[in-house]
Amino acid sequence: MNENESRKKSLSKKLAFACGEVGDNVALNTFSFLMFTFYFAVVGIPSPLMTLGFITWALWNAINDPLIGYLSDRTKSRWGRRIPWMIGATIPLGVFMILLFTPFSTYGQNESVFIYFIIILILFDIAYTSFNLNYNALFSEMFVDMKERSATGRIRIIFVLLATMFALVFPTFIIEDFTSNDPIVQNQYLIVGIVAAAIIFIFYFIFLKKGVEDPKHISRDAESAMSFTKTLKFTFKHRSFLWFLFPALGTWLVINILPTLAPLFFKHAVGLDDPELIGILLLVDFLVAAVSTPLWEFIRVKKGARMCGLIGIAVWVVAVLLFAFSTDFTMALIFMLINGLGLGGGLYFYDQCIAEIIDEDEITYGVRRSGIYYAVLNFLIRLSMILNFVFIGLVFTSTDWMNYNPNPNVNVIIGLRILMGIYPAIVLSLSLIGMYFYPIKGERLRENRKKLTELHDQKKSGLT
Repeated sequence: MNENESRKKSLSKKLAFACGEVGDNVALNTFSFLMFTFYFAVVGIPSPLMTLGFITWALWNAINDPLIGYLSDRTKSRWGRRIPWMIGATIPLGVFMILLFTPFSTYGQNESVFIYFIIILILFDIAYTSFNLNYNALFSEMFVDMKERSATGRIRIIFVLLATMFALVFPTFIIEDFTSNDPIVQNQYLIVGIVAAAIIFIFYFIFLKKGVEDPKHISRDAESAMSFTKTLKFTFKHRSFLWFLFPALGTWLVINILPTLAPLFFKHAVGLDDPELIGILLLVDFLVAAVSTPLWEFIRVKKGARMCGLIGIAVWVVAVLLFAFSTDFTMALIFMLINGLGLGGGLYFYDQCIAEIIDEDEITYGVRRSGIYYAVLNFLIRLSMILNFVFIGLVFTSTDWMNYNPNPNVNVIIGLRILMGIYPAIVLSLSLIGMYFYPIKGERLRENRKKLTELHDQKKSGLT
């Protein structure tokens, strides 16, 4: 797609496309923010069982995510490869969003609720992956020109952050005590799930009605798709992608640990009993991330996505260390400002780099295989959650907090600070190494852009 054709997409089309991010991130962040605390503190599943449940979920994802990505790349329909998957996932995802918070049990009924917990994890993941994977794949296919991709990416990130802010702040005004097992509190969790489901339906409908377009010259790649074995083989032979996996995994480990532990960390380590204060801190974090987006775009335009990632991750390392040792609301607020800056950089470079990687893959093999790349990244996101939950389980077990206790000892407090600070800082430091060796930059990037334009011109000429 040449630059002039790419620019024909109107602002309304870009805004409607970005609406997909609202439903997507309300679903993911409501899940990340409330799932662990709800089943650990409210429902009463011990942390070792929680860890086992998430490991089971990870094993399922090892098969589910690559398979959906592969099938998506091979889908043939009059609507293209991606749209049928997204339409089919919309209603189930909203329904499972509600069922996440209806375990139909009383506090401490571990066996029955544990089985329900695993089943609903798997069903939620199938629906979420079916939409999210195809939505992200479509981004790099609809917006090929770098300027257009960057402009649309900026709108997407703003929508991501607004949706995330809502998902993390709205529950603090509905749920009066995140850790209470009172039936009233369980109903408040359910209200949050119902509202999230309504948002998913509304914004997915806008996206599917006004913002979606499956380019025909790329959709035809389904006719020459590789076998499943070859698809995985060539994906993991892509050196740029292998280096990118380090910062990608690190980014999601840190993004997911904050909302997962926020209710417990703020209450017991920082000393905030008011959920609304927790909501304010999370709001500040993501507002700063949203406001910082033009800064990260400026850095990417001037220095490239690689340098944008290096600077963003470096800022983030400092921020998480400072934030984890907050002892009151004022300290937490100050450090959340810095953390928001690092978060903004982390979200921005991630989207830009994976699009560059898919471009390079298409140049190499002549077929655009966005689905399988986003499938691997989706699995990486789930893997980050699993690693977080395993580490949380180890820390809670070693500090005698296997079952929720509203009066944890000093070792638990230290453990929470390690989980929110030292652990993310180590992960991000390793991410810096991967980002440093990420090879798509400078002349290589410019040459890729030239070759991609020529390849797409050839594909479009084949339609006439």
